[in-house]
Amino acid sequence: MEKFLIHNKKQSIKLTLLVIVLFFSGLILPLTFHVYFYYTDIYKFIINNNYLIYIASFLFFYVIYNGIFYYKIKFDSSSLRIESRRILSIWFVSKVYNIEMTNDMLIDFRFVGSFLSINDKLLIQMRSSSGRKSAVRIPLTLVGKKRKRKLEQIFNKIIQNNGCQTS
Repeated sequence: MEKFLIHNKKQSIKLTLLVIVLFFSGLILPLTFHVYFYYTDIYKFIINNNYLIYIASFLFFYVIYNGIFYYKIKFDSSSLRIESRRILSIWFVSKVYNIEMTNDMLIDFRFVGSFLSINDKLLIQMRSSSGRKSAVRIPLTLVGKKRKRKLEQIFNKIIQNNGCQTS
């Protein structure tokens, strides 16, 4: 297997910038108009449609709570490395998911999705050199169907090669 790298750097940065713009346009802009431009028509429009402020703040805090994760999955001929971390970790103390293992340690994998979240969890089941089994859930943001299929093909190929080596 040749070296292969999958990441979501561009998508996660775009989504983070979109969330920040949403925050400023939905919360900071109305406050600025309230303080400095109280008698303008724009302020009257904002006050008449104040539900937009509530929707923007709800979406902002929902995305911050769930997190936007930057992930990098690197496949090599004998090992794989999975790294996932929050982009907005400045505001929160967030866990960095970092797994490096040899291909023969991989037992099984599964994608676990949520209906209300932009994050999918990649469940990796592995066996250590001592024979102990363990599982790790790694959050991944914006994993499309094509990317999931590609990851499934690679993981299935690794598991199939592991079955051929143990038989």
